[in-house]
Amino acid sequence: MSADRFAGLHLLPPKSNEVWTTSRLSSSRTNIRRVDDVAVDITRPLFWYEPPWIDLPPIIASRLAASVANLEIVVSALRRDLSETDGEPGELFWPIENGEEPDSTDRQSFLPRIAPYRAERYGFTTDDFDHAKLIDVRLAPARDPSGRFAYSPRQMQRWERSESDSPISGGGYVAASTFPADIITAEQAKNKLQQLRRLAPTSAVFVSVNAYRLEEQLAAATAAVPDGLFLRCDHPEFEGLQIAAIVASTRKFLRRNNLSELPLWVVPGEISADDIAKLIALGASAVAIDSWCAPLLDVLQEELQHAHSIDQVLREIPSLVSEHLWNDIDRVVGLCSSIELEKPTNEKLGTFHQKWAKACSAAMLA
Repeated sequence: MSADRFAGLHLLPPKSNEVWTTSRLSSSRTNIRRVDDVAVDITRPLFWYEPPWIDLPPIIASRLAASVANLEIVVSALRRDLSETDGEPGELFWPIENGEEPDSTDRQSFLPRIAPYRAERYGFTTDDFDHAKLIDVRLAPARDPSGRFAYSPRQMQRWERSESDSPISGGGYVAASTFPADIITAEQAKNKLQQLRRLAPTSAVFVSVNAYRLEEQLAAATAAVPDGLFLRCDHPEFEGLQIAAIVASTRKFLRRNNLSELPLWVVPGEISADDIAKLIALGASAVAIDSWCAPLLDVLQEELQHAHSIDQVLREIPSLVSEHLWNDIDRVVGLCSSIELEKPTNEKLGTFHQKWAKACSAAMLA
C-alpha cells in the first residue's frame, strides 16, 4: 500500500548453522485474556482504528464497515456512525448467519468490532457495548481533520441527532474533552474499567494513549489495569525510526512492570504489509491499517457522484474491498507466520544501521 517506513529493519530467516528442521508456521489467531480471565478471540492482527464515517452516507458506511470486518479486520464504529435512526443498526452489528435457529442468541456470532468510548460519550449508546470485541477507552483527545481538538457540526449531527433548527453549540465546533469527567484518579480509572467489563461481559477493555510523554502516559494507563493498550503513533511528525523505537520502548516498559503479556495495539499511520510484520516482531500485538482503508472512501465518494443508483454502489462494495485489501492482508499473515514471538528481538530482526540497532535492540548484520 505504501513504501516501507521500516526499511532499515530486516526480518531474519532461521539460522542455517544449526541442526536442520522445518520452519513451523505460527497462527495469526490470538486470544486476549481479560483480567477476569474471560478470553476474547482475535483472528487477524489488523484493525481499522479511526474510520471517517462522517465522509459517507450511513448506508454506504454501513456496507463498507461490514465488508472490511468480513475480512477479519476489527473495525471501530458506533451504531450512530452507520445508521440513520436508532431503530435499525448498520450491517456491522448484524448477527452472522450460522444456520442455527433464529432465537439461539447464545450461539450467535458477530463481526469483529471496536466500540470507541470517547471522553465525552457523544453518540455512544448502551447498545454499543453489545458483542464488541474491544471497548476503546480514550484517555486523550484526538485532532479532527482540521487540526482542532474538537468535533465538527456534521459529526455532532450524526452522533447526537439534534433538531435541525437547534443544532448543538449553535452549529459550531464542539470542543473535545482533555480527559474523561468521571475519571480523576488512577483508582477511579480502575473502577471505571471494571464497570465497563460488567457492561460488556464478552469484550476486552483497552485504554488508548498517545506516544507523547510516553512513560507518563503508560504509567497512568496501566494503573487502571486495562486488558490491553492502544498506542497512537499516527501523528505526521513521527518517522519510521521513532515509531519503531516507541513500540520497542513500550514493550520494555511493560516487561519492567510485569506486564509482558499485555496486548499492545499500535496505530502507526502510513504502513506497508512488511512494516506491520516488523512492528509485530518488535512487540506490537496488532497494527492499524487506516492508511489502507482510506482510499476506499475516496473511491466510493467518486462512485456516488457517477452511479445511476445507490444500490449499484452497495453491490460493488464487498468485491471492491476484497480486491483492494486481500493481497496485503495475506502477506501480513504469511510474514507473521514465520515470526517466533517468544524469541528476543535480535533473533527476529536485524539491521545494517547502528541507529536502528540502538533504537530497537535489533542485531547488527555488518
